[in-house]
Formats: sequence, C-alpha cells, structure tokens
Amino acid sequence: MSKALLLLHGFLTCTDDWDELLPRLQPLYDEVVLFKQPGHERKGEKTHYNDFTEQAVFEALDKQIEYLKKYDSVDVAGHSMGGGAAVYVCAKLDNVRKAILYAPAFKYPRADILLKYNDYLKKIDKLRRACADEELLGVLDRRVEVISEANASALDIFFKRLLPNWSLRNIFTFAKIMRTASEYLPKVKCPLCVMWGDLDEFIPYVGMKYVIEQVSSKEIYFLRYPDADHAIMYLGDVETVITDTLCYLQNGELLNIATERGAARMCYKIVKGEAGSKYVTVTYDERGVDKNGGTKAFCTKRTETYMDGGSKYFASLSGHDGMNEIN
Repeated sequence: MSKALLLLHGFLTCTDDWDELLPRLQPLYDEVVLFKQPGHERKGEKTHYNDFTEQAVFEALDKQIEYLKKYDSVDVAGHSMGGGAAVYVCAKLDNVRKAILYAPAFKYPRADILLKYNDYLKKIDKLRRACADEELLGVLDRRVEVISEANASALDIFFKRLLPNWSLRNIFTFAKIMRTASEYLPKVKCPLCVMWGDLDEFIPYVGMKYVIEQVSSKEIYFLRYPDADHAIMYLGDVETVITDTLCYLQNGELLNIATERGAARMCYKIVKGEAGSKYVTVTYDERGVDKNGGTKAFCTKRTETYMDGGSKYFASLSGHDGMNEIN
C-alpha cells in the first residue's frame, strides 16, 4: 500500500521549518513532499515574494493535490499558514488518512503574549523555590532554560527573517489565504491532530477552539504544550513534539504517552457523534508538576460526555489557562 506525507510550511518561512522532523518522518513513507509556498525561499537564500499571491498559492496546491492522487493514502501536516493550506488539501483530496495542524493561523494576532510569558516564568520560579526534590528541581531548571533559549531564538528569527518582509502586501495576501482556507474547515472529515503552545507569539488559543469546532472530523486530538511557542516543530522541547507526531502518524494512542517527570503536557481526545447527533466525548490527560509544593508529578485523566454538541466543553476550555494546574 503506497503512502505519502505532504508538509506545508508557514508565512514568510520555508521548507527548512521541517528540518528537525524530516529525518524521523521519511522512513515512514514512500515519499515525503515538501511544499514550498510561492515566493518563499529557504533560510540563507535571497528572499522575494513577487510570486506570493492567493491565486498562486491555491493553484500550486491544486497541482500538488493532483500529484498525490496516485497514492493509496496521504498524511498531511501544516504549520501556521501551512495549516490553512493543509485544511484546503484535506477538504479536496479523497485519500487523506490523517492530518496534523501545528499552531494553525486561523485567528490572529495574539496581544497578551508578553504578559503570559512573564507570568508563566514567575509561576515556574515559584515552584522552584518551593521544591525540595533535587531531581524535580533539575527538571524545572531545564524547562526555564529551554523556554528562554526558544524565546531568544524566536525573537532572532522574527527580527532577521520575518520583520524585513512584513509588508502590507504580504500580510493582506496571508489574510486572504486564511480566510479562503477557513471556508474549507467544515469539509475536513479525516482524523485530525491539532498542536499548540501556550507561549505562541502569534496565534491565540481561540484559534484552536475555532478549528476544533468547525471541522467535521469525528476524532480530534488537541495537544497543548505550556512551554512551547509558535515555532513548535523546531524551537524549544522539539523532542516531545516529534514523539507525539510519530505516535499519531503510526496509529499510537497519544493519551498513553508517558512524559518526563515534571514535564508539562495536555492531551485532549475529542470524539464527535454521527451527523445530527449532539454528543461529544472528551478524554483529558494532563501531566506536569504538583502546584502544591512541587514535590511530586501531577497527572489527571478523565472522560466526559456532552449532549449539547460540546458547547459546554468548549466554553469551559476557553477559560482554562493551561498553566494554572500543571505548573
């Protein structure tokens, strides 16, 4: 049975976004296709965005869709704006098996990130001061180090690579692409996994909520990483994201993945009822550090069923900080 993987990068970046994941993904497929958004060049190459238009993007995607029809099955993964492209492909390509959206950019910008970032570091510092366990203290120290390094790298990428190309033309093109892609969300029916970091500089949580509510997929995983920023696949605790990605694409159960003691991770498995049914079942797994002293691992797991189409669940989740219970 032939199978392929399509990888779609984000706005003002390029296919090098997948450099960390690519060596681990290639052995799983007959072909891994790296889709380059029109006008986007790899890091170190001379950038130009003359070819970056809404029409050019969707025409290139249509050609890619035609090419991938030859495979028995196709998995699709997209980051940020590439998440919008992935939705378009999943809606139009009949042989899609699974899809992963990394921080899909359907809602933006995020105005509260500086407060969230500073607040999160303060909470971890509070835990560190209360922690009497040397092993766990070491984990917390590493978490702070990883977060700080990822943030510094993200700022460097923003000022050196993104900001110089942050023209009104490019921004408007991006907005039009995502607006068009949002129209295809209800047509996505394949199993779906959405990954997002609470420290994402650009995309707020409401964007994840919007995707989960809009798609027609009956099985959805939502993975939430309190330590992660927007460049979730190549900055920060990349190994955790890679582990979850490989597990999902190889039909593993994401709810059963054990995390390093003190590491923070939330996983939601959402199962929607058949068309016309109102039930939504949510299995929730959260791991991190006990907030009452920080001397033991914190883990909670529960399953709840909602008969209102998930309205109550989504309302309660949107108010959940994602950092209060696993810090």
